[in-house]
This record gives sequence, C-alpha cells and structure tokens, in this order.
Amino acid sequence: MEFLLLWVDELDDAIGALRHLLPQILGFLVATALFIATGVAMLVAPQVTLLVAALVFCASALEVARRRRIRMAARRED
Repeated sequence: MEFLLLWVDELDDAIGALRHLLPQILGFLVATALFIATGVAMLVAPQVTLLVAALVFCASALEVARRRRIRMAARRED
C-alpha cells in the first residue's frame, strides 16, 4: 500500500512539474516548427520567403525604434 502512495505522490510531482514547464516546452516546439517551415519555404519559394522574412525584420526593427523613442520621451518628462 505504501508503494502505491509513493508512486501516486511521484506522479503528482511529475504532473506539477509538467504543468509548470508546459509553456516553455510548447514555445520550443513552436519555434522548432517555424524553423522547419522556414526551411521548407526556402526550398519551395525562396524569393517569397525572403520577402516575408525581410518584412518581419523591418516590422521588428520599427517596433524597437518606436518603443525606444517612447521610453526616451518618458525619461525626459521625469
């Protein structure tokens, strides 16, 4: 009987750890899937893939610049 209680306790701990790490595991799986999809897209349509990648990079760079300007404006007001 004690063996079953220890087993259930270990199972409960494992499920708790899995619930805690689930967002990181899913994030890794999504990143891996996007990496594979990008590789396949580069093989199928390289020009379109590079265009989309460039647009995403430009949008990211513009967002970083916008946030930096907002942060610097907020510092000047303080």
